[in-house]
Amino acid sequence: MNIISQHQFTYFTISASGFFGKNFKGILFFFINLVKNMITFPVLLIKMKPKAIIASGGFVSVVPVLWAFLLKKKYFLLEQNRVPGRLTKYFSRWAKEIYLGLPPLSNIKGTCFYTGNPLRSSFYETTSKVQKKNNTVLVLGGSQGAQFINLNVIETAKHLPEVNFIIQTGTKNFEEIQKLVKSNNCQLIDFTLHPEELYQKAKIVITRAGGMVLSEILFFGLPSIIIPFPFATDNHQAANAQFLAQNNAAIIINQNRQHGLSEDFILQLMNTLKSIMYDAEKLSEMAKNAQNIAQKNAAQRIAQRISRCLAE
Repeated sequence: MNIISQHQFTYFTISASGFFGKNFKGILFFFINLVKNMITFPVLLIKMKPKAIIASGGFVSVVPVLWAFLLKKKYFLLEQNRVPGRLTKYFSRWAKEIYLGLPPLSNIKGTCFYTGNPLRSSFYETTSKVQKKNNTVLVLGGSQGAQFINLNVIETAKHLPEVNFIIQTGTKNFEEIQKLVKSNNCQLIDFTLHPEELYQKAKIVITRAGGMVLSEILFFGLPSIIIPFPFATDNHQAANAQFLAQNNAAIIINQNRQHGLSEDFILQLMNTLKSIMYDAEKLSEMAKNAQNIAQKNAAQRIAQRISRCLAE
């Protein structure tokens, strides 16, 4: 909401909740929201008179896409991950076009284009190059943070005093992690609206494997150590990570459904960091490979395709 208010977008909210993996109460809540939104959403359609609907996935997109299908209105799908979400699986065959953020793991029914994920314009507007510190590692756990990564990285940092760690903890975990940090080589950030500033400082990124963050890492041509979230739906983060690893742009370390501190994980993370950080040839090769598989200007390409479709 903060971003929307800053840019003065006109917006409407829709209440939505998940269905798969929910208990009886959660499933009941899903259907209550579904029925309510199916009744109220046509009011938005009448008010806005859209030429088409663009859906980026999630249960909040179900009702808009359902109405687009029922009214035979053109709709377009944005799929961020290699394993398609439920919305893409169920509605792709009737979509006008589907735009893929990463190469799909299997065929998706419908007219698909591998465009890459749309990235914020500030990435492209960045012209000045910040001098990278020799041994700076950027740690990302997503906008909500990742407790497992946070805990194990700050412990790893104690054993690598010569390495600078910039850790995005997530807002909810910031104070807790701040109390645990004992070494001087950890800079904590709860959340930022300008991640490009952090990417510019980093030599290596430690991250989860959401489609958007991986697209950002590739954009900046950064080698990465990827720790897929082991509880992700359909294990889609592991599939995302494999794309980078198969192209020798990243190394995967599996969490293996562990929680809290893990000595084995810390040792593996430390050794992996050293194997990249202190091997100039490997560091350079991974960075080059990341740049080679990056898909840039996705937003522009998608907008152009949608404009052509609407002009038909």
